[in-house]
Amino acid sequence: MSNSKQKMLVEKLAEKYKLFCIFMGVIAGTTIAIMMLSTTMDATSRYLFNNPIPGVFELNEVLLVICIYMGLAWTQIERGHIRVTALLVKVSKRTEIKLNILAWVCTLIFIFILGYQSALGALESIAIREFRWGSVQMPIWWAKCLVPIGCWMMNIQLIIDIWKEVEALRGRLQG
Repeated sequence: MSNSKQKMLVEKLAEKYKLFCIFMGVIAGTTIAIMMLSTTMDATSRYLFNNPIPGVFELNEVLLVICIYMGLAWTQIERGHIRVTALLVKVSKRTEIKLNILAWVCTLIFIFILGYQSALGALESIAIREFRWGSVQMPIWWAKCLVPIGCWMMNIQLIIDIWKEVEALRGRLQG
């Protein structure tokens, strides 16, 4: 495969995956709006009528999982995760790329372990059809499945980032 085809492949994959991650990010963002609305309605009902809306707390717990894990990969694409860049401004571009690769590989390993362990927990949760008991009975087994899915989505993005950085190091892509 020639250099231009490799370049095109990584960029094509990155663009297609980015669209998927943006879609998931929109879903994650929508859950924030739903949480704000439900909490506002619950607080208003509690204050005005001394009658909270049953299940809002439990709903928001589940929505928080969607918000966090479905938005992980999109946040990585946008470089929105917390990063200390004080050292990076003092090194050469080549060294910066190498440090990025090191950071992405370490993150990939950590997120892989997190995804694997959460997948085991999700499988157990599915097997027992886990529910959260509170003011209402809320199934949480499906939300536990979103944790490893979000982790694996993040890992796919990290692999793309590592690939792009390696190609930049080889001079095939701009870093």
